[in-house]
Amino acid sequence: MDICRAGLILVAGIITASCSEKSAPDREKHSNTSETTRKAGPEVAKGEDERQPREDEIAEDCVAFVRSTKVVPGQAVTADCPGCPPAGAEVLAFRQMKTDRISCSGDTCTVLVTIRVAFNPGGGERIAGGLTAWIPPEQRSAYLSGRTPSGEETYRVQITYKRRGEGWRAVEFDRAPVE
Repeated sequence: MDICRAGLILVAGIITASCSEKSAPDREKHSNTSETTRKAGPEVAKGEDERQPREDEIAEDCVAFVRSTKVVPGQAVTADCPGCPPAGAEVLAFRQMKTDRISCSGDTCTVLVTIRVAFNPGGGERIAGGLTAWIPPEQRSAYLSGRTPSGEETYRVQITYKRRGEGWRAVEFDRAPVE
């Protein structure tokens, strides 16, 4: 009975570890954005005990969060609507991120960042995911009616990280508190 239980624990640990790490192609896809400009910060040498998330990991998580803000059509896109944006089109283009503060306690870190984005051209019936709730109603309405808001927007974000084995994983994105 103990051998079965040990086997189950081992299999569960392997599955958990494989699900918690981003694959190399995913990291490259999210970090190889031509418009991505990052503010350089202190780097931690490889192999050194990481007491907090690395700047490049924070930037990758910010890019993924911005890119998860997508157009969601209310109905299925059909051939008779050639101007309709494809389902899942990204609403925002990541421009830059700056790490404002990192504070850690045990296996948890809170990271405050400032993210700059611009609206991608497009429109649709709904916006979902990522920064959707943070987009002001007038900008959301303009975008959904096909008028792309101009300029860049700045969002202050608080990211909560939890240590997972040897690395850190973003577990929550929230509005940064007003200071």
